[in-house]
Parts: sequence; structure tokens; C-alpha cells
Amino acid sequence: LYCLISSPMLLIVIAVSGIAAHTAARRTKDRKLSVAGHEITLAHQYGAIIVCALPFLFLAGAGAVVFWVLGASLFTVTVHAAFYNYDKLEGTGDEEQLMGAIVEEV
Repeated sequence: LYCLISSPMLLIVIAVSGIAAHTAARRTKDRKLSVAGHEITLAHQYGAIIVCALPFLFLAGAGAVVFWVLGASLFTVTVHAAFYNYDKLEGTGDEEQLMGAIVEEV
């Protein structure tokens, strides 16, 4: 969410692409799009929208956003693993059979 808020151009490109896809889907329901006598399917229209949006996403820095999200996710997982309480995993009797050997004694 922070990535979208901090990059207005990225937000605009995503919004315009979404509106274009919604409009294409709505118009295809009512009447099929045909160019030079050939019917253009909805999948082809979506593909054209994506192809047109890719250069703008590149200019808006979508690649940096992907790596920012990956880095933030890795940091969150690492912090969670660092503070995880393994002592609570010890079970009693019947529970140990269900849990298996999660924690080995060192």
C-alpha cells in the first residue's frame, strides 16, 4: 500500500488499466468488438491493455516496487522467526504424537 501511495504515477497507471479492462469487459457483454471483419475476443483485449500498460509501469518504477515488497516481506518473516517462542511447542503425551518431532533437544 505504501508503494502505491508514494508513487502517484504507478497508482494512475494501475487505475487506468483497471478502468480500461472493466470497460472492455462491459462492452464485450453488449456487443462484440470487431476490427476489419475479425472478432476480437476479451482475452485479446486484455492482452492489448497489458501490452499498452507495461511501458508506463516500467516508467513508473514498478520493478522497484516489486523488490521493495520482497524486501519488506523478507524482513517481516525474519523478525517473526527471531522472536518465535519454540518452548511453547512442547506437548504432553498425546499431543506429541500429533505434533511430531518439531523441536529437537540439543
